[in-house]
Amino acid sequence: MGNGQGFSGDEVKEESSWRYPLGIFMATLVLCAIFLYYYVGPSVEEFSGNVPSPAITEEPVMIEIAGTHFTPSANYTVYPRARRGGIRDEVSLYVLWPLMNGYAPAQRREFIENDPDTRRIDITISRRTSPFNETQRFETLYLPQTVDQRGVKTPYHLSKFTFKDQRANVPTSGYADSEMFVGVDNDNQLLALFCFEEREDIRSPECWREYEYSDAIEVSYRFKRPYLPEWRAIDTKVREFVADLDQAQQANQ
Repeated sequence: MGNGQGFSGDEVKEESSWRYPLGIFMATLVLCAIFLYYYVGPSVEEFSGNVPSPAITEEPVMIEIAGTHFTPSANYTVYPRARRGGIRDEVSLYVLWPLMNGYAPAQRREFIENDPDTRRIDITISRRTSPFNETQRFETLYLPQTVDQRGVKTPYHLSKFTFKDQRANVPTSGYADSEMFVGVDNDNQLLALFCFEEREDIRSPECWREYEYSDAIEVSYRFKRPYLPEWRAIDTKVREFVADLDQAQQANQ
C-alpha cells in the first residue's frame, strides 16, 4: 500500500492536513474585515464627501456656480466633495469672525462644535431658485405673517418683528420659533435677518440672512445670536468675502 494505490489499484490522493484550518482562518478573517468595516469604516456618505470634515491646506479650489467661478481655499470648505472643484449647484463654506479666516487646528472647537457663542459664520453660495428678491420676500411672504407690521425699534438700528403663533388646524408660517429684524445694509438695500428666539429649548440660537448676489446666484449666511449687535459689520464682511472669491470681481480690481 506504500505505493499510494487502493485495493482496486486506483491511485489515492492524499489531502494536506492544513487545508481545512486554512479555509476556516480565511473565512474568519473575511468576516472580521466585514464586521470592522461596517462599524468603523467610512460610510457611503463619507466616500461621497458629504460628511463635514475640515481641511488644513490653503490650496485654492475652482468651483463654478451658475456660470460664475469662485476660488475659495480648501480650508474654507465644509465638505470634502467641494474640494474636487468643478460645476456645482452650491458650496458650503465657513469662516471665523471677525478675521474671516478659514479652518486651523488651533481653532478646531469653534469650527466643529455648535457652542452658543462660537464665532463661526456658515456661508452658502448657491444657484438662485426663488423668483423674489429680498424686498419682495419681505413684503409678500414675511410681513403678512407678523403680529405688528410696524415693528419695534431696537438699540442696534433694526426693527424687530414677531410672528403669529402657530395654532391647531391653522397652517404654520414656518417662522413660529423665530423673530425677524429689518434694516438697511451699507448699500441702502433692505435687509431681513431672522433669529431663533432665545429660549431654553433652543440650545444654540442662530441668525441668518439670504440675499441675491446676482440674477443667477444667492448667498445665505448664519451666525450665533449673541453677535446680533454686530450685524452690520458681519453683513459687510460676508459680502466682501464672497465678492473676493469671485474671479471676475478679482479681475476687475
